[in-house]
Amino acid sequence: MDAEFAARQVRNPLLDAAGWQMFRCLHEHPQAPHWNYQVGDRLQAEDLPALHAYRQRIARDRPRWQPGPPDWLLTWIERLRPQVPLWRERLPAGFDLRRDWVHIPTTCREDIASRIEHLVPQDAELSRLIVYETNGTSTGHALDVPNHPAAVALNHPLLEFALARHGVRPQFDAQHVACVNVGAEARTVTFATVFAAWNNAGFAKINLHEASWTRDQASRFFAEVQPEFLTGDPVAFAAYADWAIDYQPKAFVSTATCLSEKLRQELHARYGCPVIDFYSTTETGPIAYAGPADDGLGGDGFSQLPPDLYLEVLDPDGDPAPTGELGEISVSGGRNPYLPLLRYRTGDYARLEPAGNPDDPAPRLLDLHARQPVLFRALSGAPVHPLDIAYVLRTQAWVQHELLQRPDGSLRLTIRPGLATRIDRPTLYAGFEALFGKQPLEIIEDPELGGDRPGGKVLAYRSEMSPV
Repeated sequence: MDAEFAARQVRNPLLDAAGWQMFRCLHEHPQAPHWNYQVGDRLQAEDLPALHAYRQRIARDRPRWQPGPPDWLLTWIERLRPQVPLWRERLPAGFDLRRDWVHIPTTCREDIASRIEHLVPQDAELSRLIVYETNGTSTGHALDVPNHPAAVALNHPLLEFALARHGVRPQFDAQHVACVNVGAEARTVTFATVFAAWNNAGFAKINLHEASWTRDQASRFFAEVQPEFLTGDPVAFAAYADWAIDYQPKAFVSTATCLSEKLRQELHARYGCPVIDFYSTTETGPIAYAGPADDGLGGDGFSQLPPDLYLEVLDPDGDPAPTGELGEISVSGGRNPYLPLLRYRTGDYARLEPAGNPDDPAPRLLDLHARQPVLFRALSGAPVHPLDIAYVLRTQAWVQHELLQRPDGSLRLTIRPGLATRIDRPTLYAGFEALFGKQPLEIIEDPELGGDRPGGKVLAYRSEMSPV
C-alpha cells in the first residue's frame, strides 16, 4: 500500500489517508467502467492560501460593468507588457492603454494555435506547466493550451458559486464523490481521481458508450457512488436520460455547448434538480453562468462569474458593439499565468447587459450564441459525436477545419493545412470510415479557409440532416 500511495501522491501531492480510500473506492469499484487514463490535480500546500482567498473574493468582489477597462486590468497589462512578446509588438512605447483601448488589436484561437510562444510571458516559471488539448469543436482550431495547477484549481470556487446561486451546496469531503463528468463518445478518456480543492472529494470522468460498459453497470455505478452533481455537455445528458439511469444528482451542470430549453426542462422534470447552464472555454476558464430561471435571478441571461475578467461585446472591426446589439464576446484578464488574455475573441456571440440582478450586480450576457451541439449520423444511423471526429483529425497537421454533413448523409471536410504540410488522405478516409461506415466523404484542402471571415473563424461542425 505504501508504494501505491506514494506513487499516487506524485499526481495528487495533498492526498491523505481518507482521500486514498476514496480514490480506491472509485478506481476499484466493481461496476466502474474501464479506466483508461490517469489524472491528478498536482495541487501543493503552497497553493491553498490563494485558493481559499479566491473563494472569498468571488462572493465579496462581484464584477461590475464600466465603460472602458477597469484600473486593475490596466495595471495588470502594464506589468505583463514587457514580458509578453505579442503585447510588446502591439503596444509600443507611448501607447496609452486607457485612451486607445479600442485600438488594441484583438486576439483569437488562431493566435494560440499558431504562435503560442508569443503569448507566454518570457519570465514565466515553467516547472509546473500542464497542457490541455482541445479539439477545435467551435471555431475549427485545435489548441494545446498551457496552464498551471494552481490556476486550474481556482475554477472550483467558481463552480461552487454557480451551484450555490441555485441553492445547491454539495458536500466536499473525502467521504463523498463530489462530481462525475459524463461523456457520450465513441472514444474518450475515463478516469477516477480526487481533488484537494474539495478536501479530497472524489471525481470521475465516465463515458456512456457501449464500448465502455453496459447500461446496467452504469446505472448501478451511479446508484452506489452517488455523486453530488454531474457535469457534461447536452449530448451526454441526453444519453444519461436515454440510458434510463435513475440516479438523481443535486444538479446537472451543462458545459461545452448550448443547452436547449427543451432539454433543460426535460431533465428538470425527470430528475427534479436544477439544470445549470455554465459558459466556459478551455482558453478562458469559466466566464458566466445562468441563474435560476424561476425567480428572476438571471434566467434570461448569463451572469459574469470571475471578478478578474473584463468582458466586451465587439463588432467585426473590434469596436464595442452598440448597446443592446449582438456582438462577439471578448475577454481580457484571467488567472492563467501562461496565457494572459488581452481582448481575446471567444468565437461566441451575445448582447451585453451592464445591469445585473438584485442579488448579483455582475453584468450579464443575453441571447448567448455559443457553440451549438451537433450530432452526425453514420451510414447505420448511429450517432457520431464531434469529439470522436476530432480524435481522427488530430492525426493531421492542420490549422482549421470545417465539416459538413449534407441531408443525404454525405460529408465534406475542408481543411486548412499547416505550413509546408500535406494532408494524409488515406489516414483520414480510414478514420472517417471507422466512424461513419461507407458514407461518401469529400476532402478539400484550402489554405485560405477562414480568410474571408471576421477573425478567421469558421463553423467547425455543421449538419443539414434532421435534428437529433
